[in-house]
Amino acid sequence: MSKPLRILAIVNLPWDPRFGAARVWIEMAEEWSKAGHVVEKFCLTDAFPAAPASPARAALRLMMFPRRALRFVRRNAERFDVIDALVGTLPFTKRSLRFEGLLVARSVGLYRLYENFERAAAKRWPASSRGKLLGRMFYSFFNQRKHAASQASVKNCDLLNLPNSDELLCLRDEMKSTKAAVVLPYGLAPARHRALHDAAVPTEVRWRKKKISFIGMWSPRKGCKDWREIIQRVRARVPDAFFLFLGTMTANDNVMADLDPAMAGFVEIIPQFEPDQLPQLLSDCGVGAFPSYVEGFGLAVVEQLAAGIPTVAYAAPGPRDILQDSLPELLVPTGDVARFSEAISEILAKDPGAYQAIRDRSAETAARFSWPEIARETANEYRRRLNEILSSGRTVPSGDANS
Repeated sequence: MSKPLRILAIVNLPWDPRFGAARVWIEMAEEWSKAGHVVEKFCLTDAFPAAPASPARAALRLMMFPRRALRFVRRNAERFDVIDALVGTLPFTKRSLRFEGLLVARSVGLYRLYENFERAAAKRWPASSRGKLLGRMFYSFFNQRKHAASQASVKNCDLLNLPNSDELLCLRDEMKSTKAAVVLPYGLAPARHRALHDAAVPTEVRWRKKKISFIGMWSPRKGCKDWREIIQRVRARVPDAFFLFLGTMTANDNVMADLDPAMAGFVEIIPQFEPDQLPQLLSDCGVGAFPSYVEGFGLAVVEQLAAGIPTVAYAAPGPRDILQDSLPELLVPTGDVARFSEAISEILAKDPGAYQAIRDRSAETAARFSWPEIARETANEYRRRLNEILSSGRTVPSGDANS
């Protein structure tokens, strides 16, 4: 098979680039379409066009989404060569789907690694309130269903698409799975690279401003419990350091509750922004900070590197693969707040020449992660796997016949 691929993307989020997981498919689809492939999608708003009335109803929709996706695939299976579905969204055998092409389960953060973090976080930062009993029971059931759906996706797919090498290690060593898998990173479109690069102010201006940027939701997984100490330690060494939090997706009061009201004078919070605003928002930032405990990949790290911003990160799944080869000094042990703060302070203390050098290395590192190249490599891998299925006459993964 050498003709353009017909690909169906399935994700249980709105088709909106402000959602990190959806953004992966959106940007990949753009590149595939440019290359001549035909890409369609089935997302949350296709399954449920109206907005949910409450968080509980939103959770119910997520539980119901796989059945809606199943019905869509059954009606349209013959129109596609490849189904590229978020892990957990299509937990069915190919026989039940009536699909004979390549079924891919794509991880944007392997559920086992995220569950490991949640257990560790519950012990390290116990919640002050456990909530109502009914709510706890509902969300416990929700999480059990989510786990079961994720396991079924891994079992029934032809191929797992993983964004980092830690996930492959987890799949083999912890999950004891021999499922076919490929590790393919995420990237930026060339126009995005250029916009981030071109918006950057001169090195001397950044060096003087001492501004530290963070991009991400405000949550324990992203390091919100560490930020108060990070700010205190950095400011102790660099008294004029300023902090910019972008895309926290929560009220500013919630962020300041984890920090300290006294920090308001040197902390700026922008809860939401449009993607095309990011280059200007980062333009005068000197150091990036990403204290995330586990990621699928970490596009926020690549975006800051593309803007010429050296970005310190925990050596966690995702950022480790981005930084370990070219900028290993920017990785610190996960959860080591003292070393994390020290690494930020060391960059801020560099002379302009040394800072320019690490800024150049940051931009070079980001250039390795390009959507056109990744999309081409992904399509080639899918075509190879699809040809194997078609040439062997095997349209159902091994073990599925009795599922």
